[in-house]
Amino acid sequence: MHNQHRLSTYWTWLHRASAAGFLLLLWLGRFDWFPYFKGSAVSTKLFGVVFFTDPLAALEVMLASFRFNATLLIAAAILIALYAFLGRAFCAWFCPLGLLLELNAELRSWLNPFLRKHKTHMPAIAIPRNTKYVLLLVTLTLSLLTRLPVFQLLSPINIFTRAIIFGADASLLIVVAIVLLEYLTPRAWCISLCPLGAFYSLLGRWSPLRIQIDHEREKSGKMCGLCAHHCPIQIQVLEDHIKQGKSNVDDPECMRCGMCLDGCPRASLSLGIKLK
Repeated sequence: MHNQHRLSTYWTWLHRASAAGFLLLLWLGRFDWFPYFKGSAVSTKLFGVVFFTDPLAALEVMLASFRFNATLLIAAAILIALYAFLGRAFCAWFCPLGLLLELNAELRSWLNPFLRKHKTHMPAIAIPRNTKYVLLLVTLTLSLLTRLPVFQLLSPINIFTRAIIFGADASLLIVVAIVLLEYLTPRAWCISLCPLGAFYSLLGRWSPLRIQIDHEREKSGKMCGLCAHHCPIQIQVLEDHIKQGKSNVDDPECMRCGMCLDGCPRASLSLGIKLK
């Protein structure tokens, strides 16, 4: 029973540890005695040599400045290639705000039994999933018109990371508002509102790294739907992929977090490379 419990949360704790480790490296980077990793959630320098820049940030800066910046593009190219292969993996494995919101969602789930006991429940407000693509287009357009990198200035990801590294300011209220919103709409930011998540979904649309489906294992028992139940961004793994006979989860919004793997009782899901 102990091993079963450990395996059932393996991927969940692995991606949480990765995001927490990334945040720790950013925090350590503020000190002079730690020269190995410097920067922010937008731009980092590894060992003082390798420079990474978020592709969306690079695009916004170039739109705002009306200038093609080769250095910035080269720094972004590494991550463009990485997320073209990994898909939207940044959101689960590195995003500091994603980690906070995942833990917040767990707290929300702990409240549900208490509320049911008192014959009430959490409200649920639906926000269209495609809203984030509209917001992505809006922020890029505003960057072009205002000559400012709009999303980078207002991004709750950057605000939360900056608060952890350098201390909080009034802008942290944006993060607080998103956390509270998620008690009305679970994972609203990641599912429906984040322009960066939309950008990485587009960038990784043809990513070869996907959740693979073993249909022989699926046939060994009743289809339970626990994979979809465990998915933090509500991808219908059973209805839209397994029952459709697909060999893998091809939804571009998949974060490769592995939580559906943790929830699968027959281990019929795995993370691997899509083969023809």
